[in-house]
Amino acid sequence: MRRIIPAVLLIAAAAFLAARFFPRITMKQVSVITIPGGADLYVNGVASGITPAVRLVPGDDVHIAVSRDGFLPVDTLLHTVPDTVMLYLTQGTLLVINTIPPGCTVNAGNFTGQSPCSLIAFSGNPIEVTVTGDMGVSVTRTVNILSPGMRVLNISVPWQFTDSLTGMDLAVIPGELLPFAMGPMTVGRSEVTAGMFAEFMNEMDPVLHRDSSNLVGRTVLMDSILKCNWRGPVSFNADTTAYAPLPGMEDHPMAGVTREGAIWFCAWLTEKSVTGLVFRLPDPDEWASLAASGDGMAFNHSDASEVILTRNPLVDDGWARTAPSGAMGYSPWGLGHMQGNVWEWLSEPGTAAGGSWLSSPQDCASGSVINLEEDLGYPFTGFRVAATGRPADIYSGNESETEVEE
Repeated sequence: MRRIIPAVLLIAAAAFLAARFFPRITMKQVSVITIPGGADLYVNGVASGITPAVRLVPGDDVHIAVSRDGFLPVDTLLHTVPDTVMLYLTQGTLLVINTIPPGCTVNAGNFTGQSPCSLIAFSGNPIEVTVTGDMGVSVTRTVNILSPGMRVLNISVPWQFTDSLTGMDLAVIPGELLPFAMGPMTVGRSEVTAGMFAEFMNEMDPVLHRDSSNLVGRTVLMDSILKCNWRGPVSFNADTTAYAPLPGMEDHPMAGVTREGAIWFCAWLTEKSVTGLVFRLPDPDEWASLAASGDGMAFNHSDASEVILTRNPLVDDGWARTAPSGAMGYSPWGLGHMQGNVWEWLSEPGTAAGGSWLSSPQDCASGSVINLEEDLGYPFTGFRVAATGRPADIYSGNESETEVEE
């Protein structure tokens, strides 16, 4: 008897604890019907077949969700489960949003996501989609949803990359941001630097053919494309076998090059680059549009005139002449020194744009141009590369920039 009583007490205690902490779950059979049918059914987050369906579920607090392509998803929490659950699906349009580059922030009404992404929109209602890239530039498009189904929206924003073979930093500007109908452009983020130009010169003249009939310390190549009577940012010592930037000038713009020398560099870059693009000098309209993105930025300038080749002593931006790449920051399109630093040769013969380290603030503007002798090199003139299109091997799977397709 003494042994039976403790055993009974243990059983009773176990029963009490089981009832207290492990309550009995009552199951119930429910029929889930959707109009129209054929929707994916989820019960408490678990895929449970296609509607209409009959499922055994807990008797209370059941989460039921249904979804079908082309319709807005529906979900409901049932505190008490009825015998039948009827859910009506509203027909909509699946809007798929792709961006170049991927990974942009997408905002559309109450929706926020990261591309590539998709959302359901109502037919007959316009939807405003805003895409923001990692450079902070936003592009907004309004899409009119005329019929249910699926639509694809491709949007490009400015983005930047480094050419893996040449090391040049480039920015890609979408065509929809430019006022001329040329599609996207790929542009040097800064002027061509002395360091990069020295690489070009070494490939053009690997043995440094000296020009003994001209200035001391010059080569035939230098006399061809660096026609100036001052020491430029690229030179060589008598005991060296290669062109090299002067110490500290590696990232400064290549000033002093003739317009022909700039064109030669573009041809060399076209062959060297992994982008598959044909590089050239920008034309005046292109340059002005690209430079306008940097209006209001600080720039490297003087109050003096290029004629006397001296700076105003009251103007001090930290550099005696040119400033290195990116020293004054980059525009929202990722372009630096479009105003000031050096005038930049354009595709139009004898024309350069943008002002220089010797220019007045009025000349350091997106619409400012100067006429120069194109077969001479100037200590205040350099150049920037440009190309029509974007790299063929980067994000090539998304060719349309703004088109909305069925």
